[in-house]
Amino acid sequence: MTRPKLEKVDSVRLVNEQTESIRQISGFAKHHRVPTTLTDADRRFVIDLTQRDIDHDLQIVFKLLRSSYALKRKDISVDGPSDGVGVITTPFFNYEFHVEQNQDDPGKVLWRRLITEIREPARVFAGPFDEIFGKRFSVLEILTAGSLDLEAIVDHIEASEHETVKVDFDKDLTWCEIQIADLAMSVLVRNDSIRVISRKAVTPHELLESFLQIQQEFMATMSLAGNPFLAGSE
Repeated sequence: MTRPKLEKVDSVRLVNEQTESIRQISGFAKHHRVPTTLTDADRRFVIDLTQRDIDHDLQIVFKLLRSSYALKRKDISVDGPSDGVGVITTPFFNYEFHVEQNQDDPGKVLWRRLITEIREPARVFAGPFDEIFGKRFSVLEILTAGSLDLEAIVDHIEASEHETVKVDFDKDLTWCEIQIADLAMSVLVRNDSIRVISRKAVTPHELLESFLQIQQEFMATMSLAGNPFLAGSE
């Protein structure tokens, strides 16, 4: 079988998302009020409250990246924290730390760490990356160049009647989730993105290998333009 291709993928990134009660943030004081709404003032309060935490995280990661990859001053730069975002740029990839008020629960904060702009995959899926970040990232997200045909994906899986492959989807088919019985992974597909989600702590290499296994074993016969599951067509 042809080795799966990813030429039509715009962006691959690693994602770690965590929520935490605003009360637990180090800058929260007794006189502060826990937001119950999502106003601009609430958003600004959360951003200001987490500024010190973002800066502390950037300081730690900056030191680890510089040391582990033997980076010189001109090879690494830090932007932020600014407006709830901090970015560390290296020659191999970017590390981003985003903080925002949780849209589903105004009383919580959403911490989002990402590895983006991966220019040298070997520096992420091998090498000292695991020593720095361990198994922090549980999601490999692929942003696609064009819309994916969710109907075709679901129909293909259901028609195959594979005993170990299950697919779930919402009534409007805005997403579908592929689950493999012998993998602690699932694949969440939307029309413009694919997320490989692990139910246990894994390394980025394990995430990538699981995606390629699912792609090759179950989706290689599909022929959908712009579909990263595609193995050998235009």
